Amino acid sequence: MEGRELLEHIAGLKDNLQKYLETKLSYYGIVAFEKAVKVLSLFMAHALLLVMGMLTLVFLSGALAVYLGQVLDSLVLGLLTTGGVHLLICLVIYVWRRHIFGRVAIRTLVNLFLSDDDAGAGERKGAG
Repeated sequence: MEGRELLEHIAGLKDNLQKYLETKLSYYGIVAFEKAVKVLSLFMAHALLLVMGMLTLVFLSGALAVYLGQVLDSLVLGLLTTGGVHLLICLVIYVWRRHIFGRVAIRTLVNLFLSDDDAGAGERKGAG
């Protein structure tokens, strides 16, 4: 009799373990989906800001080129001056690109993937 009960408990344990593993897999799938949605929304927000910033830059650059063209009595010189300023800014950004963008990107992704929610889950694991 005891052997049969032991086998039933082992079978129940196996079923419980299988359900636990399925639940854990489902949980981590949901966590991964949540992180992917956060990354996508962050990317879309930055893309929108980039597009709006570029449109603003185009209009301000056009206004600056026209103004400099009037000051210099030549629209071509105004356009060339504005283009030169943009080229200089691009060169500075290219030289400092890793320092400027690398740290920001790493910090943003670390904050996104290692959020407080994950730390709380780790504390719960250690306490249990």
